[in-house]
Amino acid sequence: MNNTDFLVQPQWLQAHLQDDNVVVVDCQWDKNAYIRAHIPGALMRPGHPYIKATTEDGQLSKYLPTEQEFIALMAQMGIDNDTQVVCYDEWGNHFATRFWWVASYYGHTNVSILDGGWQGWLDAGFPVSFKGTTPKKQQKQFIVKQNPELKIELQELLDHLSKSDWQVLDVRSQAEFEGKDLAGNHRGGHIKGAIHLEWKHLLTHLNQSNEVNYFLPEKEMTALLEKVGVSKEKNTIVHCQSGVRASFMVFCLTKLGYPNVRLYDGSMSEWANESHTPLEV
Repeated sequence: MNNTDFLVQPQWLQAHLQDDNVVVVDCQWDKNAYIRAHIPGALMRPGHPYIKATTEDGQLSKYLPTEQEFIALMAQMGIDNDTQVVCYDEWGNHFATRFWWVASYYGHTNVSILDGGWQGWLDAGFPVSFKGTTPKKQQKQFIVKQNPELKIELQELLDHLSKSDWQVLDVRSQAEFEGKDLAGNHRGGHIKGAIHLEWKHLLTHLNQSNEVNYFLPEKEMTALLEKVGVSKEKNTIVHCQSGVRASFMVFCLTKLGYPNVRLYDGSMSEWANESHTPLEV
């Protein structure tokens, strides 16, 4: 991956809002939040915030969009390979980093996250708008370059579980990890040997909704990861319930320079609903 500008600050975005090559994507959970107010010129991300493929019967699948679905999404938003994309949300940026991960998988290396998200923009005192935005005309079709090394599927994860140079990082809540919250799954618990660090711990204000949640400084992130036993020397598989919170952690690990980080996109929505996959509590 070539993207070195993982984060942008509100001041940078304010200065570049009118740039022809910049597209700002509002990744809120609820489209009504966008309708009420958003960053001027921002587009509302179409579709479900999980950014998953659609099944034949129109339901949300457990996995990322197909190549054709992603190409159509980019066309709908006027985004090509050269577009500078800046994403944000109001939920600690885990929906924004989901957009980043899907785009990264399909070869877009110029997607950044607005540090502090929607709250950071407001806290900086910059203007907001309730007016909808018409996407810019796509200058050329997005050319996909898949990066299959960014994800792992169930059988491959099973094959690697016992290997000493692989580690699994579970970023769900403590209750989910311990099997006390099944989150709708048939079985509870965690993958045998998994390391646990809830994704929100890499933000500045854990469980404080009245504060702006910026990403922690890199040294503090690294210290937390090292404390729970995440090693840069191993291949890292990250999962949550549906691959969204895990996308946030993959973003952070990639930003910190951890090599060979892979997202298990099916996550517990798949693993905990199979009968042959090992779980422990």
